[in-house]
Amino acid sequence: MSVDPGGPLTATRSIAQELQQAAALEATDAGAAADLYAALLQREPACVEASNALERLRDPRRFSAWMRVNCNIHPRDDLLGFIARGPHGQNPIRAYLADGWRTLSELMLLLEHLDRPLLQHDSVLEFACGYGRFTRHLAQAMPGRVAATDILPGSVEFVAEQFGVDSFASNFEPEQIRFPRRYHLVFVLSLLTHLPVEDWCRWLRVLASAVAPGGLLVFSVHSEALAAAQGVRFGAEGVHFLPSSESPSLDPSRYGTTFTTRAVVERELHTALGTKALHYASEAFWVGQDAVVVEVPGD
Repeated sequence: MSVDPGGPLTATRSIAQELQQAAALEATDAGAAADLYAALLQREPACVEASNALERLRDPRRFSAWMRVNCNIHPRDDLLGFIARGPHGQNPIRAYLADGWRTLSELMLLLEHLDRPLLQHDSVLEFACGYGRFTRHLAQAMPGRVAATDILPGSVEFVAEQFGVDSFASNFEPEQIRFPRRYHLVFVLSLLTHLPVEDWCRWLRVLASAVAPGGLLVFSVHSEALAAAQGVRFGAEGVHFLPSSESPSLDPSRYGTTFTTRAVVERELHTALGTKALHYASEAFWVGQDAVVVEVPGD
């Protein structure tokens, strides 16, 4: 596979030719086509096209045969490319799919601790869903109760078609977002970790407005431990912003990588909503992200 700097993986000419050869075989010899796709995937483990083809052909070697969840992946999913380029990229598609399952378990453990079990929520909005890394698992656990939104081109159409969730487009300007309803749980994983701190209050107010009375807003921020491991040294303001992320299609000045101290998180939350966190869990998600839980007062 060839890799654009910071971008998703794309097929080289030879791989594209092999994919075309396999596709041409599908109509006359689906088994032989599947063998070609499987061989290509073994050689190029980040080849989404080959993996999706095995899913389409319902081949026993497909990931969904043992994961028991829809394993179709959008070919422009930057997170898959990020995983493939990382230290655990030996089997990136498996790692990508398992990572969504891990997020589900982490969210369930967090809410169980608060005696607010995930499966008891009538409605859930996954805000900043991307192309469905986590959505596929959440939708299977809570059919008919999940909505999702994102700003990435084609993302909301993909998650609606593949995972059967309600979806709607997001916006870089939070005040322009139109929520179809309010939700008992709004889950925002790794959004504030990318946004400049000066924008946090705007986003927190809008996100809280999407929560039904008595419901929960759950969001994540980078932990101070992760910042230290990355060599970040905070100044007096307690903020460190880098204009880069795993999503090169987004403006890095508005969607980069943000590290803060916990004190900054608590200050911004109080400024935006006039409240404290119901619960603050260190390194609850992805090892390096803290979870912040806010309860929205009842009417």
